[in-house]
Amino acid sequence: MAEIKPFRGILYNREKIDIAKVITPPYDVISPSMQNRFYQRDEHNIIRLILGKAENNNTSKSNRYARARVLLDRWMKKKFLVKDGKPAIYIYTQEYLYKGKKRTRLGFIALMKIEDPKESGILPHEYTLDKPKADRLNLIVKTKANLSPIFSLFQDKKNQINKLLKHFIKSKDPLFTIEADGVIHKFWRMNNKYAINSIKKYMRDKKIFIADGHHRYEVALAYRNKMRRNLKSFKKPMDYVMMYFSNLSERGSLTILSTHRVVKNINQFDEKKIKLKLRKYFYIKNLTKQEDLLECLEKTEKKKRVFGMYMGKKRFYLLTSKETRPKFDVTVLHDLIINEILGVKNRASSIKYIRNEEDAIRLIDKGDYKIAFFLRPTRVHQMKAVAEKGQMMPQKSTYFYPKLLTGLVINKF
Repeated sequence: MAEIKPFRGILYNREKIDIAKVITPPYDVISPSMQNRFYQRDEHNIIRLILGKAENNNTSKSNRYARARVLLDRWMKKKFLVKDGKPAIYIYTQEYLYKGKKRTRLGFIALMKIEDPKESGILPHEYTLDKPKADRLNLIVKTKANLSPIFSLFQDKKNQINKLLKHFIKSKDPLFTIEADGVIHKFWRMNNKYAINSIKKYMRDKKIFIADGHHRYEVALAYRNKMRRNLKSFKKPMDYVMMYFSNLSERGSLTILSTHRVVKNINQFDEKKIKLKLRKYFYIKNLTKQEDLLECLEKTEKKKRVFGMYMGKKRFYLLTSKETRPKFDVTVLHDLIINEILGVKNRASSIKYIRNEEDAIRLIDKGDYKIAFFLRPTRVHQMKAVAEKGQMMPQKSTYFYPKLLTGLVINKF
């Protein structure tokens, strides 16, 4: 199902560049303040390629996508970025603490042949939005490159691939080690043909679950299809996309965190009427402390649908669904509460996705948003079940932690 191959990656030249100063998280978690900080950190920071600043004199020839292409070509010409001499697969580990315990996620970066999810074993699980896809398509059209890997999962119950990867890195020093936000990232180049062929063989029968990067995968597919229609411009490498692969069967290697929602633009906002409508579907428990709410969320039986809710004035509510049919928390929240009960029409302009509970509460107290909803993390087996059934969850249903760094390796067509 998964056709993968090694590639000649483009890496920062460690003789000229301090790698720690030029990497960033994925583009879609970078705030404007973070963007400014990365701009100031180093003139060769990858931010200038993946999320360049808009300027007042933008034209089709001088917008941020065109500037990304110019910078990419310039950095390669001046050897700030260097293309590897041999095709390789790149091994990538992330060591981090979760609830006081050390965890390590092991994976590898390679190229994968692009397939239509409707006709293959490439399985997404989240809906996408048009605006981010248009943004990423503009970038790939101009740069003709994958500037960051899509994050995917596969199931290997025998752990054959990870055993091979661990054997390789056991005797090799990493190309570099970076500590960022409490996570230790290590990166190796593997160009051993026997090992690569073994991984290719093991991956052939694997379903691929897209964990993070749904927009970029759809864009890669659209770009490939567009270029195929123009045979003069089409190149065989456009059939492939750069992807990070990690085994979801390895115990303790995957962590999904919660992503909460704050909502505005609610149709006829009235706190009493909203709670009255909610009581038709939910048992409502009043709480006075954020800590009590989060503790209740964590201790509630996994099979129950439950949310936290905050509408200001230091009053918190635990909503437990009266419905017993198996549905996911995030799906019930969006379809029943946000769409039907609150009457929110435009999700893109009305919902903000928040990782930190305090930030969500602060936005409500300031009056910028009306209601905050707190969610438990989606579990890996839930994501897998949705994807295998060909179903979709709302956007930002999963937050895999830690995020992959951007700037470790680039794939150019």
